[in-house]
Amino acid sequence: MKRIALENLDPRFAAELVARPGGGNLRKCYACGTCTAGCPVFQVDADYNPRKLIRMILLGMRKEVLSSKAIWLCARCYTCTANCPQAVDFSDIMMALRDMAVAEGYASAETLEKIEAISTAAHELRRDCINLFLGVGNATEADIRSRMERAFALVRKDPAR
Repeated sequence: MKRIALENLDPRFAAELVARPGGGNLRKCYACGTCTAGCPVFQVDADYNPRKLIRMILLGMRKEVLSSKAIWLCARCYTCTANCPQAVDFSDIMMALRDMAVAEGYASAETLEKIEAISTAAHELRRDCINLFLGVGNATEADIRSRMERAFALVRKDPAR
């Protein structure tokens, strides 16, 4: 287990997030794990752990959180928020973390734009695949492949990779 050096912690970090929209209940988190258990990202990537991120925020691990790939993996589906017994709005906290990462130089504004475009492409892909499976709509396999290629093109052009 990695040691946490007290001198590297930022006691203002959690307060800054609490002051942002959606961050008001952050300190109410008692680490029950409901956010992680219901998270669709956790279902495909066991290293993604909203509960752990909240603990890191509350400890003041600013650099570790803002430089983490985890803040970019959140699908912002609000499942964690809907299930949280303490009404911690984790999805909005993730957006605030992304904004802070850009503002503090941990990521470029272009990275944020690309991640949002990739998220939109992923949602469109899911919609088209489900429609194709259900036999509704007019999406074809060729349309779906084309959408996937456009999403891959976004990733290949990302300078942050």
